Amino acid sequence: MSKSKYTIIPLGKQVLVEPEGEDVRLSETGLYKPDTVEQERKAIGTVIAIGNEVKKQIKVKDKIIYGVYAGDPLNYENKEYKFIDEDSILAILKEK
Repeated sequence: MSKSKYTIIPLGKQVLVEPEGEDVRLSETGLYKPDTVEQERKAIGTVIAIGNEVKKQIKVKDKIIYGVYAGDPLNYENKEYKFIDEDSILAILKEK
C-alpha cells in the first residue's frame, strides 16, 4: 500500500470522518436500502481530521454518532469519507 502525498485538512467547523459500513440489503427492484428505512437512523464513524474552528471536545480517532444524512461524501484513494459540520455531531462514543 502506497503512502499518499497529500494530507486532507478540513476547513472551519468541518470534521473529516471515516464512516463505518451501513447494513444494506437488495430490494425486489434491485435498489439497495437499509433494513430500517422507516426508522430514524444515526451513523457512526471515526474522526480522521478536525478543522481549526471546531469548538466541541472532539479529537482525532474519536468514534462519533452523527445524523445519517449529514455531511458531504468524499472518495479518496479508494476509501469513503464524509465532511461533517461539527453541529451535525450528536455524541462521542467512549469505551467503558
